[in-house]
Amino acid sequence: MIVLRNLLITYLAMLLLASPLTEASSLINVPLNPDLSDFNRETYRFVHRLLNKRVLPGIRRGSLPLTRKQVASYLLEVHRKQQDGEITLSTIDQERLNALLAFYSEAGTQIPPRRRLHLMTMAGQDYRFSFDLRASQRTITHLVDNLSEEPPVEGNMFVTTIYPQLYGQVGETFAFTTDIAHRFVYGEIFEDLFPDETKIRQLEGELKNRTAINAYMKFDLPWFELQLGQETLQWGPGYHDNLLISKNPLAMDMIKFQATYDPVTFTAFTGILEDMAEDINDKYISGHRVEGYFWNRFGFGLSEVVVYGSRFEPGYLNPVNIYLINEQPISRADGRVPGSGDNVLMSVDMRLRPIDNFEIYGELMVDDGNPAANFKHWDTKFGILGGIYLTDPFGIADTDFQAEYAFINQYAYTHVNPVNVYKHFTTPIGHRIGSDADNLWLELRRRWTNRLETIFGYELERHGTGNIDKEHPSDAPKDDVWIPLSGITQSEHRLSVGANWVVIGRYSIYAEWTRVWRLNLGNRPDIHENANEIEAKFLYRFP
Repeated sequence: MIVLRNLLITYLAMLLLASPLTEASSLINVPLNPDLSDFNRETYRFVHRLLNKRVLPGIRRGSLPLTRKQVASYLLEVHRKQQDGEITLSTIDQERLNALLAFYSEAGTQIPPRRRLHLMTMAGQDYRFSFDLRASQRTITHLVDNLSEEPPVEGNMFVTTIYPQLYGQVGETFAFTTDIAHRFVYGEIFEDLFPDETKIRQLEGELKNRTAINAYMKFDLPWFELQLGQETLQWGPGYHDNLLISKNPLAMDMIKFQATYDPVTFTAFTGILEDMAEDINDKYISGHRVEGYFWNRFGFGLSEVVVYGSRFEPGYLNPVNIYLINEQPISRADGRVPGSGDNVLMSVDMRLRPIDNFEIYGELMVDDGNPAANFKHWDTKFGILGGIYLTDPFGIADTDFQAEYAFINQYAYTHVNPVNVYKHFTTPIGHRIGSDADNLWLELRRRWTNRLETIFGYELERHGTGNIDKEHPSDAPKDDVWIPLSGITQSEHRLSVGANWVVIGRYSIYAEWTRVWRLNLGNRPDIHENANEIEAKFLYRFP
């Protein structure tokens, strides 16, 4: 399998590298993880804002990431409409548009930036290779002022991160990137911040090392894009999180196909998952998604994934397979694979914009069971997510308001066979809250200038006693039911105020204060905690 894959890569590279270069690195994706790259959060937020204002037509925002070429084309379309008098942007939106046009100049906007974009560049008639270097300093302070039991985890944690990135494109059909975040963590270590990132133990003492990486090659073939390497995906309508495929886990090794035939986009991938359990060495995920945007107001997506382990199954590589139908004959659950077969999950999602500046969206994820036949049975595993997005609410310009709620029932994401639990390393592949939990998220953002933005947020997260590794007990009654937020419910309220100062392509400064109230810590009654969390981050991009 590996030999065939290497031969395929070599053959495609030799076949495709001869075409002339018109847009450097336009095939490279705009990363989803803001802790791995720079200015990608501002990019996605601005594209989403333009989409909600309907100055952009419907785009596949539920099948991310977008490529740099796609972002450049969206920005250019808005720029053209602005010049032709078809739309009117606020002064701040116009300034942000100009800044992003310059930042994505090499992806096709042809708007010259005010400063050099790369630390080093090597270019010819049909190729361009670039090396970027960024650095950030982050400080996180936890101050606990009330605790019923146990010494609190508090103090100051410092994170110094170096972000080297090497990427390039040859012709119009081949591109590659290696994007690294190498962190030096010191002070009071809060282990929950980078739980799955690589640890370089030889260098560790009081100074810890954590590293994340995205690295892949892309081929633009006549009918679809082919991507090989480590990458993060995001499927679904949520802005805060998604139920089926989220950006939370570390990038996974994968092969991905994607094709767009307006107004429909199809995506299929197979990836390698990792697990911290010593006896789990072979674990894989395959998935496919079809998404369409119609009438520039209604988006619809249908997705399906399967997690399986202990062997590799070529049958799941078929991008037009239907896992729900083919899982049983492929997994042979009654013989070779112990337990109940492989883990198939499906989701359906929609986005509706009844009027400009107002979007309603939702997602339903079904992991197992038959909700129509017996909604309360323990084997009916599901999650629901819904939200609204308002741009310039009540006529207040340069403002965004978002509200989103998610609920995942007691045994969703779990599986009787540990190798099929729906996680990568220790992180759920779906919504970060995992099983037996719900989450309410509210956020109000106001841009005062092109550079300055303030953010007010509130979040409530609740957890029952279940978790992603806690499968239904084998000795429980067959007619057992699932319980909403089972047992003693742990809850956390977070009220935050923050500010961002961003100069696109140069530097950014983020600062946030959060007041936290935690009740029934560890699902134990009357164990409460009140705390303040203060975070500041400065990022600089070297030219």
